[in-house]
Amino acid sequence: MSEAAADRAGAAGDLVVRAVLRTDVGLVRSENQDFGTYTTPDEELQSGHPGGRLLVVADGMGGHRGGATASRLAAQTVKAQYLGSETEDVASALRDALARANARIYSEAQSNPDLRGMGTTTSALAVRGGEAWFAHVGDSRIYMVRDGEIRQLTEDHSLVASMVREGLLTPKEAETHPRRNVLQRSIGVGDEVEIDVRGPFDLREGDTFILCSDGLHGLVKEPEMKDVAQLPISKAADEYLKLAIERGAPDNVTVIVARVERGDAQDATLTDDPHLDDTQDIDPSAFDHTVRDLPDVHDVIPSVSEEPGRPGGATAESADPANDSLPAGVTQKSSFGFTKVLWMLLVVLVLGAAGAWLFLAR
Repeated sequence: MSEAAADRAGAAGDLVVRAVLRTDVGLVRSENQDFGTYTTPDEELQSGHPGGRLLVVADGMGGHRGGATASRLAAQTVKAQYLGSETEDVASALRDALARANARIYSEAQSNPDLRGMGTTTSALAVRGGEAWFAHVGDSRIYMVRDGEIRQLTEDHSLVASMVREGLLTPKEAETHPRRNVLQRSIGVGDEVEIDVRGPFDLREGDTFILCSDGLHGLVKEPEMKDVAQLPISKAADEYLKLAIERGAPDNVTVIVARVERGDAQDATLTDDPHLDDTQDIDPSAFDHTVRDLPDVHDVIPSVSEEPGRPGGATAESADPANDSLPAGVTQKSSFGFTKVLWMLLVVLVLGAAGAWLFLAR
């Protein structure tokens, strides 16, 4: 999908929805295990049921190969199932789409030992007419910004989020909790999964939606997210990635920014947004690999491609062994990042100090 196509609008009554997508591997990971996609105006016109525009973000887990496979399968299956649905009920179409994605990923994992245990978060937003619906599993998020206020529409299916809801942790404590990567629900880990579906809720001109993986919302908090959302959507998406990268980007970062605007209901392909820049078009088929959509952002940050552990000297990530001690159905997203790097450095320093002490003791 080219960015030109990505920024066209699907007609929805007298309201149209423009959207742009950005993704980046980040500064620590060796592969992008996020995946994002959405329907094009042509696809929306060819689809009779349930219609409207669909946007999907998924964040995979389960090792070097499994995470990328799971997120790609989830997003592509949700999109295909939604477009091919025979019902006009958007909520039912979304639920069926995520259920189908869960079954497909689980089946693939059971038939391929290399993919065993893979799973993914999935957050999908559908907009039709002047209304919107969403379906969600995991800890990727959908936000809505309206009249200068931001609201998280989805609810995280994570251990720490449950502890916050139960009053056992404060939101601030949850941000640094050692088990913040433990998910209580994810797509593809079991043969069935509970799916949150909400809607319809009314839309207004100017409403802005942000669909993102935790690689973004873990670093850019709601007040900043709200301020950035006031920019033209292409510039807002660029800024979100820039902020995450400037803060170390220990995880993959993916974001879709979509805005509800007035348009000609007879025209399903509006002209391109005049604010579009010259960034490289995104190829969704490559989202399970390293994708750098904003080379200018990395120009102001030390090159990471030459660092130890980056391609091509990178080693494959493995499934987190901590999952073996978790209850059935509970998974832990790989938490390799600055914390592990710091521990490695600490071990090196301790060993160095011990060696120096032994040398001097002689």
